[in-house]
Amino acid sequence: MDVVLIGIDDTDNEVSPGTGHMARVLLAQCLRRGFKAVSITRHQLLLDSRIPYTSHNSSACVAVEAPGPEAAYFAFDFVASRSAEGSDPGVCICRQREATDEIRHFGRRATREVLEMAEAMEIAGRLGAELRPLGGSGLGVIGALSAVGLRAGGQDGRVIDMPGLRELPDRVSAGELIGLGIDLAHEGTRPASADDAYATLGWVRPRMVAGRAVLPVLWSEEHNAWIPVDRKRSRPLE
Repeated sequence: MDVVLIGIDDTDNEVSPGTGHMARVLLAQCLRRGFKAVSITRHQLLLDSRIPYTSHNSSACVAVEAPGPEAAYFAFDFVASRSAEGSDPGVCICRQREATDEIRHFGRRATREVLEMAEAMEIAGRLGAELRPLGGSGLGVIGALSAVGLRAGGQDGRVIDMPGLRELPDRVSAGELIGLGIDLAHEGTRPASADDAYATLGWVRPRMVAGRAVLPVLWSEEHNAWIPVDRKRSRPLE
């Protein structure tokens, strides 16, 4: 089984669920097909008036264990048929180990530069990543390729889903978080104790650091527990 990355972008409009929601629906379909879930990550791209985007200009990457990238090609029709009216969706599918330095660099550039659709298509075609525009202008291919590159690089993004993440109760132990594959980063001056509790506050979204899901936490006297540093926003796309 390979780790296969499915990057998606621009699947929504101003009133529809966001691209993060589409990624979770796509992951559920992957599981029905016998794939194993790794994670979904959200990647923030450049916010610039020259870039048409719905709200936050973020893309998403679904990482699964699958027989190979071809097994995930159903995602093209799946996303195309479910994208919102007026959207410009794009999908990229690539083995994680085949997301080359050039693809990773493209992703990093997308966080700070205005990029062109033609360049995304040229890079993907030359390096063997399957990248397709699926409607409208197709500009979502830029974010889709970027999501694959950033996820493969392992140093960008927030984990918005992974097995067990959204089922966490209000209070958990360090062992429960570590058991999901989440590394804890304790901030502040208070040392961590094995008996400490962790209050999830209903929203745990680790950061991607060195290819790992890392959750920064701070001690809260109010909750008598460690709480996540990152908090839910008004309209997150996850």
